[in-house]
Amino acid sequence: MLWKKEWRWLLVFGVMLLAGCSIDSHLQEAVKVEDPYESESEQDFSGLVISYWALPHGESTLVRLPRGKTMLIDTGTAEDWPVLSEYLAEQKLTRLNYLVLTNDQPEHVGGYSLLSKQILVENVIVPKLIKQTIERAVPLRSGAKQLAVEAKQVIALDEEVSMHVLLPDEPLFLSPQNNSLVFRLQHGHLRFLFTSGVNEKAEERLLERQADQLKAEVLKVGDEGSNQGTSQPFLTAVDPQIAIIQSGKPRDKMKDGQSEVLERLGESWAETYITSDAGTIMILSNGKDYRILKQKK
Repeated sequence: MLWKKEWRWLLVFGVMLLAGCSIDSHLQEAVKVEDPYESESEQDFSGLVISYWALPHGESTLVRLPRGKTMLIDTGTAEDWPVLSEYLAEQKLTRLNYLVLTNDQPEHVGGYSLLSKQILVENVIVPKLIKQTIERAVPLRSGAKQLAVEAKQVIALDEEVSMHVLLPDEPLFLSPQNNSLVFRLQHGHLRFLFTSGVNEKAEERLLERQADQLKAEVLKVGDEGSNQGTSQPFLTAVDPQIAIIQSGKPRDKMKDGQSEVLERLGESWAETYITSDAGTIMILSNGKDYRILKQKK
């Protein structure tokens, strides 16, 4: 009878041990945090994460939607690919739900052919009016579904985030970068404006036709902070709290014209970040509040 008692005790102990293991494994799972200010990093945050990556030459931004879908905005230049590839590997990304190509300029689409060989892209979003121009610059792979968008179109990216297309519209500008895709991401009460490479002429049209759609808490400054854009009337309409310049040039090596843009941003009370100095800028948003994280290598 003694062996039966011992067996029962062993059984109880085994059940307790298994229960303990199951509790421990549950506790070890990543706990998602809704408050951006309670998050230790973007990995434990459950909301929207926008990473404005620091590239040597061009522009690329990763958007992680609240339910886990991913969207990459532009691919930088071909020379940027080693850095961009490293960023993608750090995020363990082998698939993108959306890839947005804002224009046909090398700083924005130059890395596409290299990226498309290593990353599976489900949907490519391009501006309808210059779709053929982009396809001539970078022949799009047939595996991805193409979404050609136009001004005043709204696309639901998930249940919480929508994409509002502002430009291009007709007639097209002679300057290629002014025909870039300009759009706003809306997450709850927060707005994020992406201006690609547009300058003052495109800004004037936006003010004429879509002034009520420009206000945004976060502005991605156009054309790497060139003084050809980010005019005072445009800044007044956007009224950003945060301005991000994606540029490989540090602040002390920027041209005089770019210094003018920095002055205008300062006068507008926008907190300004340059990726060459600050590194990658990440914004964590829950639709009401946001937090900024800097990640410099």
